[in-house]
Amino acid sequence: MKFRKMIAAAAALCIAAPAAAGAMTAIATQPIDKVVAGDVNVDYIFNLSDIVLFQRWLKGDKDLFPAYGEPGPGADANDDGKFDVFDLIAMRKLLISAIDKAPEPSFAPQAKNLCAGIEQSPLTSGIIMEEGYQNYKEFIDSQTKFTVDLFQRTYSEGKGQNDLISPYSIVQALGMTANGADGKTLEEMEKVLGDGMPIESLNRYFRGEREMTVNKSEWAKWSFSTANSIWAINDRSRIQVLPSFIQNCVDYYDSEFYIAPFDDTTLNDVNNWVNEKTNKMIPKILEAVEDDDVMYLVNAVAFEAEWASPYEMISDGKFTAADGTVQEAKMLESYETYIGDENTDGIVKDYSGGRYAFAALLPDENTSIDKYIEELTPEKLTNLLQSRYGKNYQQADAKLPKFKYEYGNELNDELKAMGMSTAFNSGADFSNMSAIADINPLHIGYVMHKTFIDLDEKGTKAAAATIVVMKDESAPMKPEKEIVFDRPFVYCIYDTKTDIPMFIGVLNSLS
Repeated sequence: MKFRKMIAAAAALCIAAPAAAGAMTAIATQPIDKVVAGDVNVDYIFNLSDIVLFQRWLKGDKDLFPAYGEPGPGADANDDGKFDVFDLIAMRKLLISAIDKAPEPSFAPQAKNLCAGIEQSPLTSGIIMEEGYQNYKEFIDSQTKFTVDLFQRTYSEGKGQNDLISPYSIVQALGMTANGADGKTLEEMEKVLGDGMPIESLNRYFRGEREMTVNKSEWAKWSFSTANSIWAINDRSRIQVLPSFIQNCVDYYDSEFYIAPFDDTTLNDVNNWVNEKTNKMIPKILEAVEDDDVMYLVNAVAFEAEWASPYEMISDGKFTAADGTVQEAKMLESYETYIGDENTDGIVKDYSGGRYAFAALLPDENTSIDKYIEELTPEKLTNLLQSRYGKNYQQADAKLPKFKYEYGNELNDELKAMGMSTAFNSGADFSNMSAIADINPLHIGYVMHKTFIDLDEKGTKAAAATIVVMKDESAPMKPEKEIVFDRPFVYCIYDTKTDIPMFIGVLNSLS
């Protein structure tokens, strides 16, 4: 089946199996007199674009259909001979019904993305920076602020230990999540993720940022891949994912969408998905599926790049750890671009193609690394990175140790301290995520983040994965005791109105 366009989504496209898609889609070669229920724009396909257009038409935008002045005949979704709000309700029911019938994923390393080959909405295609340079600069500043703030908080928890976060991965996962939030919950998330920028703007900037990570060069030897996915429990009594939420996640985050049983198979599916999307650098992000889990919003990032000028000199050296331990090291030697300020000496080394670079910042000997990180500001970091373009260009004879490690951290405390505590509370408002959030509220249970880096003479490999775990308050209660009837017991069959046993017996043997 060939889909010609896609405005929304996952609900109608990512998860629709041929058997369940009859009410959702139409083959593009249908005869002109074929009426598809819900097909507002007469393209012989019913998807969320039709709902969006019809809603705008109902609100008074009469220029949407210049040829006829009104929607196509498929807009009469409830078949009552009129175009009104009841047709809009019928369309939404069609879409939600399709979500409920979605197949459970059977992910395998060779499994195909159910959204593969489907184009995103033309309304959001391309790198969208139409709000102007000043707002774009505000976005960049907000991301640097987020980076420094979160890095300082994660490091303060484990001073003296290695630390590595991917702010890019974290905001992609939380950006998807914020599309399901409203009220104070959304305001706090907007403040933390974009220094107050509305989620509509953040969506566009996050998508634009992701599109700029695609290597379109034939000779630059680097790759930066981003993948997003949403996993919802197959239980409509606990969550009913809103089509509008899925639409935003597909249009702006290119997200996959799965309905899953949330058992051990889902645990394996999510971890296998992350393992594949990070090029096997992060094999696991989820430790267990808990009873109150209802949705996972997952981001995975994989970065691999060769140096523009590979290292040719490698020597034996020493590295003094934060605790004073002297360690053996393989030192990579080269002349690199110098950057620095009053208490920093550093270098910048480009990766192939120049799209990405590696920067190393060394505090002066009178400043401990703990104090240096504590006093780091977004402005200081930006100025250091931009100092490579200053008038006083210098080169440095640098020695950099080869290193490789992995890192993991639950970010709940850090994100709460940064200002988005409501999202983690039972009073969180995620009414834009689930149609039954008013009777079965959702909140973020935890945000887990894992990273990996391997830097050597050839280049760098790095990966990150972030999972936002949504929980509800109607999970089945675990019994306090476990009873196994694996020895003789008495039993009876009784009248519940009188409590009189009608049969009573004892089981001493099964033979």
